[in-house]
Amino acid sequence: MLKRFVDFLLFGNIYVAFGAFCLVQSTAHQLCFTSSLLPYSSLCFFATLFVYNLQRIFYRPPSTLPTSSIRRRWIANHQTTIKSLTLIGFTGTLLCFFSVDVRIIFYLSPLLALSLAYFLPFITLRKSSIFKLITLTTVWTIATALVPILIGTASFFHPITTQQLVIHVLLRFSFMMSICIPFDIRDLAIDCAENTSTLPQLIGQHKTIAIAAAFILFYTLVLFGQFITHAIALSVFLALLTTSILTLILIIKCNTHRSEYYFVAAIDGTMILQGILIMISL
Repeated sequence: MLKRFVDFLLFGNIYVAFGAFCLVQSTAHQLCFTSSLLPYSSLCFFATLFVYNLQRIFYRPPSTLPTSSIRRRWIANHQTTIKSLTLIGFTGTLLCFFSVDVRIIFYLSPLLALSLAYFLPFITLRKSSIFKLITLTTVWTIATALVPILIGTASFFHPITTQQLVIHVLLRFSFMMSICIPFDIRDLAIDCAENTSTLPQLIGQHKTIAIAAAFILFYTLVLFGQFITHAIALSVFLALLTTSILTLILIIKCNTHRSEYYFVAAIDGTMILQGILIMISL
């Protein structure tokens, strides 16, 4: 029973949607916004639930792929659940629009279009290795860092410098890049079957892991720089450092033989961990 519930949370994309919620909250708390951005955080939760499940309605893996994947079997056997979650995500997104700034429509519409173009079967943008990675990272960075900044700083005076805001967005991009890259290793077999060129195919698993590790190491070095210059508080620094160290360990131990739970629960879980640690540290 517990395993069925865990599979529902993980493979039904509720877990990753909560990760989006936590990252928005992380930004709001790190930058000390007077608003907690709960309506927008909820919007991100439902929008992620909608988009991630919608792709599983349209997407059909090649028939030549082995059926050993726990995730693919769950998706194939729970299409009704996936469609229901898609409807819940869509409904929740619409309802949340009534409680957020109207500018959100202009901020998020291009991201929605880009997300749909990424996976719809009649559009082949996903086939590009560079586009695939950059799209995922950019959409997550804009939705969970840049848009919250636009919302949180536009309506009142805020004592945070432009440099701090830019660094925050840069750090979020680096963090998201470091946890998006390992999923190319997880999806190596399916990408090969679909003739989709990805980093592990082009440069091998070890070099791919090294690139992901380089992004999180860069993230960590910038964190130290911010702490030394007193740009962030000790509690925030320790929360983010804990997340970055755990992320680095998970990346280093990543390989194609790892269980899908390793990627979906552990690596995606670093988003949730970051948000929770930041919220309890302040």
